[in-house]
Amino acid sequence: MLPEERKNYIYNIINERKVVKVSELSKELELTEATIRRDLEELQNEKKLRRTHGGAVALQPEETFYVIRQLATIHVQEKRAIAKKAYEFIEDGDTLILDASSTTQELCKLIAEGNKKELTVITNAFSVVNILRVKHDMIIIHTGGVVEPKTESSIGDFAVRQLSKLKADKVFMGVNGIDPEFGYSITNLNEGNVKRAMINCAAEVFVIADHSKFSSTFLSQVAEPEGEVDYLITDRKHPKIDYSVYEKKVHLIFAEETGGCSE
Repeated sequence: MLPEERKNYIYNIINERKVVKVSELSKELELTEATIRRDLEELQNEKKLRRTHGGAVALQPEETFYVIRQLATIHVQEKRAIAKKAYEFIEDGDTLILDASSTTQELCKLIAEGNKKELTVITNAFSVVNILRVKHDMIIIHTGGVVEPKTESSIGDFAVRQLSKLKADKVFMGVNGIDPEFGYSITNLNEGNVKRAMINCAAEVFVIADHSKFSSTFLSQVAEPEGEVDYLITDRKHPKIDYSVYEKKVHLIFAEETGGCSE
């Protein structure tokens, strides 16, 4: 079992049992307690559980709704590299859909600073509107809907209905988890409904996500593992991830091509 697969297995165990001990996981997985503790620390850093003395507990539902301003401070360099690669796919005259993810915010900054002409941007994110409002030659359409303060975006049936009446060339969106069997997922059902609506009205679908999102599943599936996402742009090849299972199902693009894997 690869390290990322092991962490995902531990994450699923904790969500099922709610409380686990390091000693129990060590015996069950036949691993040292030091390895288990390290995995739990990494999962806590990824905001997937809370460490306790001698173990870990599952997060409560309200804790798993990732706050956009917190996410914007995690893996910043990776997100900027991904955004730079994604920007290469934008062409003059494109109609784009941009979601409320932190990686999309980095892409918006490049669009605001760049020289792409006659763009139309459809979004449910207030941050996208705020960043791009300096572009006077751009048409910006906000979906409207129920305001979700934690992600600084609009969600709900109103946003979904508005998106169903629109067509776009490309959608760029982030996710919380990518799994070869479950596909692309996020933590919140209402947010998931909006992302699915975005996918349905775009000719090309780009998921932009750093390596920490791989081998993870969350509550709301936004796309199947194969056939709904055209391009998956990530930061770099990580030695603990088996990318071959993803490359069979989507056009996988690495923003930071190197001669070998790095931590």
